[in-house]
Amino acid sequence: KTTAWRVLLTALNRIENSDGQAHIIDPKAISKDDLYGYMDQNTREWTDGLFTHILRKIIDNVRGELSKRQWIIFDGDVDPEWVENLNSVLDDNKLLTLPNGERLGLPANVRVMFEVQDLRHATLATVSRTGMVWFNQETVTSAMLLQCYLNRIRQESVFNVINQDDPNSKDNIIQSSEENKTSILERQNHLADLLEPYCEKENGLILDTLEFSEQKQVHIMDFLQSRCLQTLFSMLNHVIRTIVKRQLFSNDRATPLTEKQIEQYLIKSLIISMIWSFSGDGKLKYRQQLGDFIMNTIKNNNIAPPTDRSLPIIDFEVNSEGEWDSWLLKVPSIELEGSKVDASDLVIPTIDTIRHETLLYTWLNEHKPLLLCGPPGSGKTMTLFSALRSLPACEVVGLNFSSATTPELIMKTFAHYCEYKKTATSGVVLAPSQLGKWIIVFCDEINLPDEDKYGTQRVISFLRQCIEHGGFYRTSDHTWIHLERIQFVGACNPPTDPGRKPLSHRFLRHCPLIYVDYPGEISLKQIYGTFNRAMLKKFNNMKP
Repeated sequence: KTTAWRVLLTALNRIENSDGQAHIIDPKAISKDDLYGYMDQNTREWTDGLFTHILRKIIDNVRGELSKRQWIIFDGDVDPEWVENLNSVLDDNKLLTLPNGERLGLPANVRVMFEVQDLRHATLATVSRTGMVWFNQETVTSAMLLQCYLNRIRQESVFNVINQDDPNSKDNIIQSSEENKTSILERQNHLADLLEPYCEKENGLILDTLEFSEQKQVHIMDFLQSRCLQTLFSMLNHVIRTIVKRQLFSNDRATPLTEKQIEQYLIKSLIISMIWSFSGDGKLKYRQQLGDFIMNTIKNNNIAPPTDRSLPIIDFEVNSEGEWDSWLLKVPSIELEGSKVDASDLVIPTIDTIRHETLLYTWLNEHKPLLLCGPPGSGKTMTLFSALRSLPACEVVGLNFSSATTPELIMKTFAHYCEYKKTATSGVVLAPSQLGKWIIVFCDEINLPDEDKYGTQRVISFLRQCIEHGGFYRTSDHTWIHLERIQFVGACNPPTDPGRKPLSHRFLRHCPLIYVDYPGEISLKQIYGTFNRAMLKKFNNMKP
């Protein structure tokens, strides 16, 4: 939906050689007073809200706003509480009447647009005043998304994905010369050719696996094909970046891979990425089931399965040479002192923690928002913080959400840990005070905030706006604040637990989702084996 109106606006601007503007407002991320304005009951003084401020700025025409195409887009849930105020704007009157008696006319160059997921709470009065364009799921299919991804990696460097805000990063230095850029794109085109057979619309491995997971498996939250594919793309970006670095910037310790090793590394990594992207939000047995489905589907291919057939494919990773390595071999055996057994921050490495930490590191390094879901006490927070310790130059800010949490809590957190800067290109920017540092906002119990009577969680709408549009409107002066080097991570109990609310699809589609279950048998043996050895050290005559 967003892409459709953006393309239309860009096309109209080119045809008319004008500079049209779009003003995007999420009406549920701010209060009604902040949207339309309010009157002080004591002084009878009127204060404009965001919508009235934008409209008045266009009418005042200080910078030639009336000569440009102006689109005001309400990108959020429609409900009678806020949208009924627009009825006189949307009909032939084209007038906004304010509580102070003032009337603002809608100029001829202004259009009002609503971008919504559904019309459950829209009234007939609103619907009858607007035109309707229906985007069903077949408008943009999964096959189209796959083809779009292949086209993107053929034309754009994957090093751009994570370095837009940090021009001095190592990856930006890598592609700083034109020669390097050309070499990177040549390599990416070769990798896209290797991936293409698996992305085909008919009998393509990726789409077949996606369909199997959707129809035959149980997921902890609503299954969204777009979310699963975006998760897969972020993991493949990491894989492609690793291969390109190895091929173009190898050293004595890491020589370039052969063509066969490249194919093995890429396709085996694709298999692991599909398992985590499509069934990472389910229990371990579903990941094992999906792994079996994939290996049975490609058994006639030249991708050899692991030599140890007794273990599921999910228990293996792909090493730097393109070979299978067991996760069990990666788990370090640690020895504790008896006095440290009751330490509250103690982490015993297990196959689950090592596997999850590696996975989280991939997404955190891509600066993707992500969600961990699982029963209470399953180790979500511990696993996340353990992964964050391996990330350089980042600071974690923990927020505990409750039923009463509002966007104001997040904005206060921003003000405490970040600073506002005025820039020539991006306007007002909110970024961590320390140059090059990232702030990771950890939202614990993210599905606890109460919904309003129309089913919207305001704080989730605000988070979606920050993630999707890269900023928010500061209500004090109606300035758009662009976020830089700020990332969001959430953890929650399953939505079926008491007091939990299902998260909006428009928010979920941006977030890779991992289900963290209670430790399995192998992990429990690793945990209690470590504890028991530590306790028995006190008794010299007892040998484990």
